[in-house]
Amino acid sequence: MELNVLVVGVGGQGALTTAHLIARAAMKAGLNILVAETHGMAQRGGSVEVHVRIGDVMSPLIPDCGADIVLALEPSEALRYARYLKEDSKVFLNSRKIVPPSVTVGLATYPSIEEIAENLKRITKNVYLINASEIAERAGDVLTTNVVIVGVMLSMLKLPFGVEQVEEVIRETMGKVELNLRALRMGYNFRSNQPSAE
Repeated sequence: MELNVLVVGVGGQGALTTAHLIARAAMKAGLNILVAETHGMAQRGGSVEVHVRIGDVMSPLIPDCGADIVLALEPSEALRYARYLKEDSKVFLNSRKIVPPSVTVGLATYPSIEEIAENLKRITKNVYLINASEIAERAGDVLTTNVVIVGVMLSMLKLPFGVEQVEEVIRETMGKVELNLRALRMGYNFRSNQPSAE
């Protein structure tokens, strides 16, 4: 068994926390895991990618065209790392933009969410647009966007670990436990509005 999960976003969104949440949940299910992080810029707002490899794997880095799941906390970051996608990849795309300074000062343009989704769908039809940031705000804090998107993923995919293991990890390793558990459950319950990603 091999499962490759790529978490992408910008600094300050909790991509590393997201990856560790998934990795520790997989460990609780008795699975082998490898995690590797890379930063475009190690600062708030810089591009971040984290690789989580679960199962019979030897290298910590997902190969190009090797991601089974991509969790994109910031939508344009999914495009930046599209080389990891394959035909049957599942992409969970948070719809809230974080506009970079180059766009703000007029040196670049930011594509629309529709353009981003359409470009990704040229590689895989399994692109799921979720306003995880809005759900996180309703849960009590936009900083739980990453936990929300994990909940959505768990509700839509049959994985070798489940929401119970993730809840255990939240209780053991995270602050603001009740807030994060609420965000996870709200993300998990989002499935009623989405088709199954199976």
